[in-house]
Amino acid sequence: MHEREILNHVHKIRCWSIGKASEGEAEVNPIIAASWDRCLRHYRINPGEPDPVRVLMGAELREYSGPIERFLRIAQKAVQYLHRQVAALGYCTMLCDANGITVDWLGDERLSRQWKAAGLCLGSVWNESREGTCGIGTALVEQVPLTVYNGEHFRAKHADLTCSCAPVIGPGHKTMGGIAVSSFVSPAFKDSQHLALQLVIQAARMVECAFFLSQCEDRWILRLSVERELAEVSSECFLAMDGAGRIVAADRVAHCRLAGEIGGGSLLGRPIGETLDVDFRKLLEMFSRSSMVLPVRLQKSGLRMFASLRFPRAAAVSSAGSIVASASRGRRVPMAGTPLSLDYLTGEDPKLRACVERIKRVMNKPISILLQGETGTGKEVFARAIHHASRRSDKPFVAVNCAAIPESLIESELFGYKEGAFTGARSKGMRGKILQSDGGTLFLDEIGDMPASLQTRLLRVLAEREVTPLGGETPIPVDLHVICATHHNVADLVGLGAFREDLFYRLNGVSFELPPLRQRSDLASLIRDVLAIEAGTGGAPALVEDEAMRIMEAHPWPGNIRQLCNVLRYALAMCDKRVITCGDLPADITGSRHSGEVAQMRCLEKDRRCLPEAPPEDDTAFLADEAIAGLNAMEQAERQVIMQSLQKHKWQITRAVREIGISRATMYRKMDKYAIVPPNKH
Repeated sequence: MHEREILNHVHKIRCWSIGKASEGEAEVNPIIAASWDRCLRHYRINPGEPDPVRVLMGAELREYSGPIERFLRIAQKAVQYLHRQVAALGYCTMLCDANGITVDWLGDERLSRQWKAAGLCLGSVWNESREGTCGIGTALVEQVPLTVYNGEHFRAKHADLTCSCAPVIGPGHKTMGGIAVSSFVSPAFKDSQHLALQLVIQAARMVECAFFLSQCEDRWILRLSVERELAEVSSECFLAMDGAGRIVAADRVAHCRLAGEIGGGSLLGRPIGETLDVDFRKLLEMFSRSSMVLPVRLQKSGLRMFASLRFPRAAAVSSAGSIVASASRGRRVPMAGTPLSLDYLTGEDPKLRACVERIKRVMNKPISILLQGETGTGKEVFARAIHHASRRSDKPFVAVNCAAIPESLIESELFGYKEGAFTGARSKGMRGKILQSDGGTLFLDEIGDMPASLQTRLLRVLAEREVTPLGGETPIPVDLHVICATHHNVADLVGLGAFREDLFYRLNGVSFELPPLRQRSDLASLIRDVLAIEAGTGGAPALVEDEAMRIMEAHPWPGNIRQLCNVLRYALAMCDKRVITCGDLPADITGSRHSGEVAQMRCLEKDRRCLPEAPPEDDTAFLADEAIAGLNAMEQAERQVIMQSLQKHKWQITRAVREIGISRATMYRKMDKYAIVPPNKH
């Protein structure tokens, strides 16, 4: 029998075996058929071969994961997000490189033996030339998302598996890798995998967008969408331009959708005016006057799309420089103690500018805002600025620090209470923070530290828009806009069961990451702004010598803006003739010229926050067990997050704090609190 006849015959049998064939001809997916043909003709794979899936380990695996570290770091977040959606259905989630090698894996560790037996584990090699028709290998070869189900696998050994995979295509149509969900037990029908495939496609697209933005952060990026409403929160395609308005990069969707506007061929190197009905200078003028999503038309088809423009990290680019610079001239310094405006807080950092522009689009809509960032990045300052820029500015702004209020009091602080609700209650009762913020903004700082017992009540308030005080029976309607802030990764707390998933999605209507000082590209300008505010408007402005400015720019600022304000207040008190020199700066700042790490350690020693000496070896385990035993669910989850990060980064504190989003000082305090001792200290 001819190979093609063999192929079709086997397909008919397999399709019939999974209930997909009628008495006539069986329908065979042409992509699967083409893959089987390659397995027979080119790879010469024996479908009955029992050899297990090859698994790379240690240094061999690092040879593949090392060169794609940036891609891996971006994609891992999407893999974690995807896994939280499918884990309960019995799937594992896999991230593969362009060779089909699994470089990240998430699954139920209790089933580790079954996962490994099926080849669904970290380091497994799923390229088509070795394993035949399979979800990962075939999706990477064909560059299309697909599900390979049950008997569609070429090797009989994999006939019980199901795998849905979507390739991740980077700039220049380069295949970066693939994201997949797999199970070693197939459900009854292939149609049941439709939703899993859509979730995988969505995750892969998230990675493509994030990687494109990361690769092109020094370029002007035009984001395009067909729907105005969706354009405010997501974009269909991206174009990156240089300072002259020439397209230097385009994602795969842009290539597919816009290539016809130039009569085919590549978009790269062409002026943006050949694709849109406006040239580059006109675009800059449009977006210098408005931060909203604006309509544009495609040059050839006339199709209307909606665009937003992201500024490059280095703002002074070619002809655009004068426009960007003009936006920063003439900024009025606010009086000390007065609320800072969003426009003032934007500074000259492109990432922060993009963040603020997005905030402006949602602040007057019924969408909860989640501000994330390290301690001291100014989350409450931004929350107040959002409130004062919104339509609720004439109503109350009420802030609640969920970590500072004792757990026994936070319920009454939030919800209030009626007269006689409990022993020691005020005779006339008390209106809680939620009712105090009626009509205005409720700011929940450190929401990640909210006790689990109150999360259910808060969820009901947000869902029903009414609150019942302690001891009360009648719900009271409340109108408020909620802004939350945290230095925790709340998604990780959700995965650990320490934070309610439904509350997380209710609060996380849209999230914004406030960058730490060490990542700000406009640090010198920010120092001058803070100095002007601290110095006040009376008399001559304070100046900073060049060497003193270089020292401050080189400092890692573990305390972020809060630390910067304290340093400048000290320098103003010490300086003569309102000129700050190196000698006017605190000792822990001037020491940073030689080593940022030394400066941080000096600060820790000064505040007596350093990690104490480890106890004797015999006592270490006992102290750790004692510390864990007295923790609540939130604290146990926090300890686990810290331990996982430290172990992942081989106890390198700098990398761990960067991943978690806290300062080194906070990390040392947490390690002390939770009796976390590095292995070399045992």
